[in-house]
Amino acid sequence: MKALPTPDQVRQLPAVRTSVVGEDALDENDHMTIGRYFEELARALWDRTIALGMGQEYIDGRGLSTFTAEQHLTYLGELRRGDEFSLHVRMVERSEKVLHAVVMMLDATRDRLACVFESTAVHVDMTSRRPTPFPDDIAAALDAALTADAVDWPAPLCGAMGVRRG
Repeated sequence: MKALPTPDQVRQLPAVRTSVVGEDALDENDHMTIGRYFEELARALWDRTIALGMGQEYIDGRGLSTFTAEQHLTYLGELRRGDEFSLHVRMVERSEKVLHAVVMMLDATRDRLACVFESTAVHVDMTSRRPTPFPDDIAAALDAALTADAVDWPAPLCGAMGVRRG
């Protein structure tokens, strides 16, 4: 991972979710569990996917969805009981059938980046369970999101994953 964005840069992207670390999120080290980090980050990406028109109604009504192909998490700072955090999704790139996104967890209590979650997802036909192109309306929504998320700093990517072409 190259340079990390500053908290002010991350806040240029709208918070998809905000929360507070509760007692039920703690592990034996008295900080948020790995599972809870993953759950919060994945839920933020799902929330953004819903906002782009690919929620449960899309799956049920159109028989299309996305399947996760790859993920990478980088933990940068612990979150403890009572800490406030926000989750900011940045769409990075897409192809005809694949979406690449990054979710940044901002520790609002200490004003620092706590975790980066990078993901690629393949668009699939739920009947065949095979990759299929995004429909035109969803492709347009994704393109609009990519444009909206095109801030003037590089996304904090691991460098080992993304949209494969060819």
